[in-house]
Amino acid sequence: MKIAAYDIGGANTKKLLLDTKTGKIKSEIVYFPMWEKKAMLKSFLQGIKEKTDCAAITMTAELCDCFSSKAKGVNYIISACEEVFENPYYLSVDKKLLRFREIENFLKIAAANFVAGAYFLEKKFGDGILIDVGSTTTDIIPFKRNKIFYCKTDLERLRKNQLVYTGMLRTPLSAIASSVPFKNQLVRISSEHFAITADVYSILGMLKNYSCDTPDGGGKEVKDSMRRIARLLCSDLEELGKKEVLRICKYLHKKQVELISQALRGVAEDSQIRRAYICGVGKELAKEASAIAGINATDLSKVTEAYESLPCLGLAEMVKDSTSEKNVRS
Repeated sequence: MKIAAYDIGGANTKKLLLDTKTGKIKSEIVYFPMWEKKAMLKSFLQGIKEKTDCAAITMTAELCDCFSSKAKGVNYIISACEEVFENPYYLSVDKKLLRFREIENFLKIAAANFVAGAYFLEKKFGDGILIDVGSTTTDIIPFKRNKIFYCKTDLERLRKNQLVYTGMLRTPLSAIASSVPFKNQLVRISSEHFAITADVYSILGMLKNYSCDTPDGGGKEVKDSMRRIARLLCSDLEELGKKEVLRICKYLHKKQVELISQALRGVAEDSQIRRAYICGVGKELAKEASAIAGINATDLSKVTEAYESLPCLGLAEMVKDSTSEKNVRS
């Protein structure tokens, strides 16, 4: 059987194909800014649709401000999926795969993608903490076989440190620090949307692909990122100098890792779990945060080739296991 799993995010949509006979996996991440291209969602999904025996959907894009509420966002996305895919499954935060007619509470479909990632790791490792540093957010999900540790809404996850709204690409830098070092002094920065974490990690050589839009619509070369970073201090690059910009980037990198590490400590204390499994475009940040928190971390890129699409991999595994169970019962 061939299974397609889709994780429809606000900025990126992940797709994974699993051939259950051969075990072959193929994954892809496509940039699709929902807040700008909402009306094009159906045609976008048509463009990435694969011919498979089964499709499964999870999402986080319902939080985009192009929707007046999360429920309306879920409904809009599901409506498009129902037109594009043939009777797909939808993942709920209760770890259930539901057909459209089986959904009673649409909010339970919202932001459920982390459940699929935890499912895969729970099945493979038993217990641990998933740290998935994406382009926009960081999931810190405790999991243990036959026990639910994770919270079921974004609000509750924020309260319990299981969701940190910081990422490798799209995070505004004023969300990381209110001041940065300049000439041996901490200087308060502007809170304008001048630069993002993609600029920081492009300058530091830690970013393979600047895959999101730039704040100013400008270029994605290092010199462009440096120019945007200088704007934090209401300056031009010529005024600040490259050495000062580099020092600012190193400082912001350190501060962001500390944010993730602090949240990880909280989750580890609550769950009493001291091992982590890291993935996502920002896995290097997760690795550093784990070291600071004193948590033993396993890099999932050493475990599966689909580590950057972990929610899709877990979702495909859920469909495979569900189908197998139904065949056994019949």
